[in-house]
Amino acid sequence: MNEKTIMVSEISETEFENESINILNGLNQDLKKVSDVNIFPLDIFPLHLQKLIKELEFTLNFSIDYTSASILYAISVAIGNKIQLRVKNSWIEKSSLFMILVGRTGDVKSHSLTFCINPLMEIDKNSYKKYLVEKKECEKASTEKEDTKVSPVLHQLLLNDFTPEALVKVHYHNPRGIGLYTDELAGYFNSFNQYRKGNEEEALLSAWSGKTIVKNRISGEEMRVDNTKVDLIGTIQEGILPSTFHTNKMKNGFIDRFLFVLPHKYVENKWNDKDLKSEYIKWYSELLNNVFNLADNSEIVLEFTPEAKTHLYSWQNNQNTTFDFEYQRGISVKLQQYVLRFSILIQVINSVCKNEKPETISLQSLKSAIDLRDYFYENAVRVFEIIDNTYYDSLTEIQKKVLEKLDLKFTTGEGIEMLSQENLMKVRSFKNFLKDEKVFKKIKHGHYEKLIF
Repeated sequence: MNEKTIMVSEISETEFENESINILNGLNQDLKKVSDVNIFPLDIFPLHLQKLIKELEFTLNFSIDYTSASILYAISVAIGNKIQLRVKNSWIEKSSLFMILVGRTGDVKSHSLTFCINPLMEIDKNSYKKYLVEKKECEKASTEKEDTKVSPVLHQLLLNDFTPEALVKVHYHNPRGIGLYTDELAGYFNSFNQYRKGNEEEALLSAWSGKTIVKNRISGEEMRVDNTKVDLIGTIQEGILPSTFHTNKMKNGFIDRFLFVLPHKYVENKWNDKDLKSEYIKWYSELLNNVFNLADNSEIVLEFTPEAKTHLYSWQNNQNTTFDFEYQRGISVKLQQYVLRFSILIQVINSVCKNEKPETISLQSLKSAIDLRDYFYENAVRVFEIIDNTYYDSLTEIQKKVLEKLDLKFTTGEGIEMLSQENLMKVRSFKNFLKDEKVFKKIKHGHYEKLIF
């Protein structure tokens, strides 16, 4: 940790408060909860981080949503599994995030992500240089005497080529954790199971949960990672959400584990002559490096303060348990777990920015985590609506009419009786239609529920 509190170098408090530079211009208005508009809760961050995010929007047209989410991802990768949360003696939570930046072509999603993970890339670059030197020394030693030195290991934080075997191998050699990232997640998801059915999805589901992952190689060498810590982020175009998250990925809970970043408004990417001051880049790099060094030099197990724990249980126990659709339940349950992970990240960010070592998670950090949960819940619902509405449009006019006439919950007999009155569809066609798991959920034999309207 630095001896001084992290500050944006050479940027005065007068300038910080000056709206003429547009850094925080309109921030209060932006943060107001507008009906039917989901605003990223920027106030979960310290003021100087808010300042950086707004300046990136002003100078480089980076969406506040994309930048904020990418920063959370970068912090989580920097932490690895070295800072964890003890909820109970038998319940330890890590900060793993699975994120998807959703948008249109040209929305600078990838640029936002690249900026936010660049300090981690620099750490990896330096590690690679060190690895090459050690490798050369090892090769030289092996030619001079029979007893060779132990082969060096490449230490890295990020990985953008992540087959299941590559993931386990890299994580095995980097036990503190690994961050996966890709520009186009759709291509990766669509390549699932080319060689072994279910392998990729199973590996990611296990990684998200922090479960042990094992790779048995043809050579006989086994690799096992017990303290698993994997973060994942990537981009996807809104228009291909339905084809990417098809029925199987909806059924097995795969989609529920992802945090969707979907701005309520897109920032127009208009070129300008404004530029980001180097002080901001330096400050952000110092922030990431300080978090990385803090985690790398110590193992910290956080706990909630008594008042935070009381608030957590009260909040969770009063969560809604009745939902109009089953997918809402899946989203809600996974996001409750994410509240714990968000709490770790928010507490670490606030502590490091104050030059403090995090020891407990405060009530304020928890409340900020809950605000962040609400943001991601609304985004997830929007994504499911996009997927369902697109699929609805693919139905025939007859299928749409049948769907319109059916009650929310109905039996096969009630459906057939409706058909006899309306003369819309043959019984055989209706029974085949009921097999469409994106339209109907089978509650029990002969009983169904509509999933889309």
